[in-house]
Amino acid sequence: MRYSTTVGVDLAKNAIQISVVSGRGKEPVNRSLTRKEFAEFLGKQKPSLIAFETCATAHCWARAAVRLGHEARIIPAKAVAPFRQGHKTDSNDALAVAEAARRPNIKDAPIKTIEQQGLQANLRARDRLIQECIAQSNHMRGILLEFGIAIPRGFVALLRTLPEVLEDSDNELPDFYRPTLHRMYHRMLELREDIDAMTREVGQLVKSHPVCGRLTDIEGIGPIGAMSLCATLGSGEAFNKGREASAYVGLTPRQYSSGGKANIVGPGKYVGNRKLRSVLIQGALAYVYRMKEPRSTKDRCLEALIERAGPRRAAVALANKNVRTAWALIAQRTEYQRRGQLEMAA
Repeated sequence: MRYSTTVGVDLAKNAIQISVVSGRGKEPVNRSLTRKEFAEFLGKQKPSLIAFETCATAHCWARAAVRLGHEARIIPAKAVAPFRQGHKTDSNDALAVAEAARRPNIKDAPIKTIEQQGLQANLRARDRLIQECIAQSNHMRGILLEFGIAIPRGFVALLRTLPEVLEDSDNELPDFYRPTLHRMYHRMLELREDIDAMTREVGQLVKSHPVCGRLTDIEGIGPIGAMSLCATLGSGEAFNKGREASAYVGLTPRQYSSGGKANIVGPGKYVGNRKLRSVLIQGALAYVYRMKEPRSTKDRCLEALIERAGPRRAAVALANKNVRTAWALIAQRTEYQRRGQLEMAA
């Protein structure tokens, strides 16, 4: 451990609980501070290990602690819980964060830069609009179904049918509800326009970004996947090798071994970055289903894996490989090159 003093921090919007633990394991300070008082505390505190639990504002405060000469760590909440003693209080949580940070086998979350959080904010805003558009669609479908109007699946069918429903005076739709339905219909059109605009902005940003543009050269990675990977991996310094980056996303197999017998199962559904994993697997599936003939040795191995294990398992394996390749491109600052191009017959 670099510093003898460890400060465990339990963050909240206004009240921030700190637990100062000395090198001998004593806790001389455990008190609540305001945001302003905590900023002043970081400035006056001698260089220490400042540990935060993964939550809102953790990356912002971690960057502030690093600027002031401290060593900052962000500990996953799942790793902090076993060290909590007694009731769940702010003081006990702060002490548990400090105890978890002092353990040698606890893996902390990488601290995101301002650029990474900006990229992530763009993607989450777009996802939010998509969810709102889907909710608006489901709401209108459910309401119309109560009046005996069933609309086929898909946005195309919904957008085509709604004007017809509004103009049809013979259906059971009340006249006083038609203006509300018309307003909701136009709201959904506005949402779709905003989603299309944000998608175009993401594509333009990826093309101009020095890292995201290189990631789109990898098979099965599009603009959304490239931006998500860039926002997650950052400069790649938080991971020692590509497998660690893939495990962080949640694409590596799980292991349940006992008595010298290894039992390897598939990746967990509730671990890692679920949204990024979904985007990468969907992109890999699109590449698997559209691949007609192998163009490189990598495609030839993928084709053999498809025949042996099926397209879905092959897509997961390709997504795993893509994360490792993306980490190598980011960490080594290199361009992606397809090795072993197969000679095409003239």
